[in-house]
Amino acid sequence: MRNTIAIVGAGFSGTVLAAQLLRHPPATPTDLVLVERGPEMGRGVAYAARDYPYLLNVPAGRLSVDASDPLQFLRFAQRHLPDAGVEDFMPRALYGDYLCEVLAQAEREAPTHIRLQRIFDEARRISSSSGDKRLVVEFASRPALPADRVILAVGNLPPPMPAWAGAIRDHRAYRHDPWELPRELTQHHAVLIVGSGLTMADVALRLTEDASRAPALHTISRRGLVPLPQTEFRTGVVRIDSAAMLAHVDSLRRLVAMTRELTRQCEHGGGDWREVITVIRHEVPALWSRLPLAERRRFVRHMQPHWDVHRHRLPPQLSARIDALRSSGALRVNAGRIDAVTAAEERLHVTWRPRGNGSTETLIVDSLVNATGAGRGLKQSTDPLLSALASEGMICEDPLDIGLRTSRHGACVDAQGVPSERLFYLGPMLRADHWEATAAAELRDHARELAAHLVDRAAAERPAS
Repeated sequence: MRNTIAIVGAGFSGTVLAAQLLRHPPATPTDLVLVERGPEMGRGVAYAARDYPYLLNVPAGRLSVDASDPLQFLRFAQRHLPDAGVEDFMPRALYGDYLCEVLAQAEREAPTHIRLQRIFDEARRISSSSGDKRLVVEFASRPALPADRVILAVGNLPPPMPAWAGAIRDHRAYRHDPWELPRELTQHHAVLIVGSGLTMADVALRLTEDASRAPALHTISRRGLVPLPQTEFRTGVVRIDSAAMLAHVDSLRRLVAMTRELTRQCEHGGGDWREVITVIRHEVPALWSRLPLAERRRFVRHMQPHWDVHRHRLPPQLSARIDALRSSGALRVNAGRIDAVTAAEERLHVTWRPRGNGSTETLIVDSLVNATGAGRGLKQSTDPLLSALASEGMICEDPLDIGLRTSRHGACVDAQGVPSERLFYLGPMLRADHWEATAAAELRDHARELAAHLVDRAAAERPAS
């Protein structure tokens, strides 16, 4: 009997895991099934081919899916852009091409006892098989698939529908999907972008691609914080006393004070504060796992926006364009919250409350774009598969509802607190246990560890000959 491993989701995480298993497969005959509801494996939403050259926010020299070959992606990029360098920021669609090639090459070079099957359909439900310990993946339009192991690699959740959007969700001026922007806007129009992070920057740059037709842009977010720019800096220069930092995990205040002092020392010596963020980032999983729940909650409520703008940075050329838009008045960044949005024929009236000000203001716009970013927690999810799994108690949210409860190797924890031996999760909702679980390098490492575990379990369950 062949071993079957089903990976639901073929964005970055699912593709990298599949490639890892094809290169280092279980010793037993194995069917590796990669399930994707979209039109193409390897891209997901992040690396889809679009009509605008959105850029990655990590340099080409740090995006290889093979940890042993750090410049693999750069070499791929140079086949298309010969002048590309280690510190250059490549188009996201090109990275999608790279992931497709990584998967195809791994399939070509795989030993004959492992076979890759691609399924283009939507997985709707996963249940236990009545006859054995296997799981059964049920689809929208094809027969169910029995599998020995199932890995949820569904990627980022869609953005949640804001409370104020209920009355205008079907209005033509409201864009819940920030990648489906109106094309008819001109300099005579005004646009409100809700959110001020990386997605906001993408939307603002796309809408101002033609400066002669660019609409007036406004943003509203709770704090009005905009991502800071990337720079070229040396890694490995800053040294952190990990033991001393771990000794301070009882207090978020003490951790912040230590970070500020490290930054001061780094910059006093001529360094770059980004070096400190990079080094701390590698300590974050250990810090997060030891931080008391009350301190984690305090971080999510008060410190996360500040961490995000320092941690998730813009390519310098894009940051410069955002600065220029702000300086010229073409982009106005506001801190506050939206109270209500109402339709007025073709336009929208936005009532909002500036931060620190009890009064309200009204903004009239021709388009409103939800750029608040991906959904984070299970309670916000509208994904049919995750909703079905949660309703059946096969998965559950963490206490902060920022991800999924998982155990070692991403094993899903059920509603009774029991880790599964058959159902696993790989992707950004690992933030519940690791916090940092969105970057390519982090997810690549999680994929490698999970692949090794799956191989070990297949060997342990192999029938004696």
